[in-house]
Amino acid sequence: MIIRMSDNLIDNLSEFLINANLSTYEINAFITLLKSSKYDGIPAKEISLKSNVPSGRIYEVLDDLNDKGMVEIIESRPKKFKSLTLNKALENLIQHQTAENKRKEAFLVQQAKLIEANLYESETSIKKEPLKIFWSTAFEYQSIVSLYKKFCYDSKHEILINSFINENTTKIIPYGKDIFEPYKRALDRGVRIKYLWSFEHDGRPLSDEQESHNAELFVKITQILEEYYQLSVERPNFEMKYIYKKTPTYYDISDKQRIIFKLQNPVKPYQIFASMYVMDPDLAEKLRIKYLNVWNLEAIEGDS
Repeated sequence: MIIRMSDNLIDNLSEFLINANLSTYEINAFITLLKSSKYDGIPAKEISLKSNVPSGRIYEVLDDLNDKGMVEIIESRPKKFKSLTLNKALENLIQHQTAENKRKEAFLVQQAKLIEANLYESETSIKKEPLKIFWSTAFEYQSIVSLYKKFCYDSKHEILINSFINENTTKIIPYGKDIFEPYKRALDRGVRIKYLWSFEHDGRPLSDEQESHNAELFVKITQILEEYYQLSVERPNFEMKYIYKKTPTYYDISDKQRIIFKLQNPVKPYQIFASMYVMDPDLAEKLRIKYLNVWNLEAIEGDS
């Protein structure tokens, strides 16, 4: 049986799956299975041909979709695959991403507690600074904004920012006053800010067309930031660059002491689901060195 899907429905579904952080290969393979939904499934070779997923990657992609609860594996010779119904596949995907998010959150909380325990067992200079909070977590928009405003307000010399770019970024920035205004006020106080954007590619070489698209999108982002928040690279102490590859963990650093770890929303990756504030000069210095290595050796300035 062939399921007929309108171009508009395919576009909407593709956008949803992109927002859910699926790769292009995963999206192509899933839509191919959904459109070609045979009751007894189809072999990987046929899926590869119809979806343009390389034969060397197709089993890995299908296994990932199976792990997310979107594809069923039929044990036969050769092995066959079929999609779940669309509503069930999307429900399973959301549940999978939510569970992944909770695991990451639990890991960060546990690591913070271990760092805190080690801190108070050691004789470090950090004890000389009175701390109301060593680590804290924030969920949902208002809590995250409050934590971030404090992070920026406490900054006296330098803020290093990691952030991500996807096709929704230009739509979201105009509504980001609560995040971008604190940067502007920090600059007014003389704080230096470096802003590193990531396009979240997986490390494989990009085509000239992809690189050109990324450069154009970055220019558009710089124009929107200048228009809405007067955040321009022409402004003293404010710099922006971008990289192609995905950053494993998004974090911002303040004054070589404070760190905010940012966890993306698995269902809406253009949003931050949770943030964790950590005071640890040693960790901040190590992350700062890593950040500056990427900034100086890999990052691209872009054209204004």
